Amino acid sequence: MDRAYWLALGGRAAQDIYAWSAFVAATEFLWQDAALVKDSDAWQALWFELEVVNALALAEWDEQGRPGDWSVRWGKDYQQDAAELAGRLLALLA
Repeated sequence: MDRAYWLALGGRAAQDIYAWSAFVAATEFLWQDAALVKDSDAWQALWFELEVVNALALAEWDEQGRPGDWSVRWGKDYQQDAAELAGRLLALLA
């Protein structure tokens, strides 16, 4: 997959908890693609921050019974951090 694919996926990553979880999972090992990721150490360190947000959000979502529409809580507590982190991660793409 090329840079344009990842940029598009990242652009939608903070949309909701489902998109975020999928983005975090999809980018976990992307650092291994030397043609795509400029700084693998920076990628891994930043990706860990994405995983922290993901874990916190999923834990809260699970504690609330995994509601189908969790958009209000996501928007209030996680969306801004997720969007910022996704943007920073994507800036590391070559």
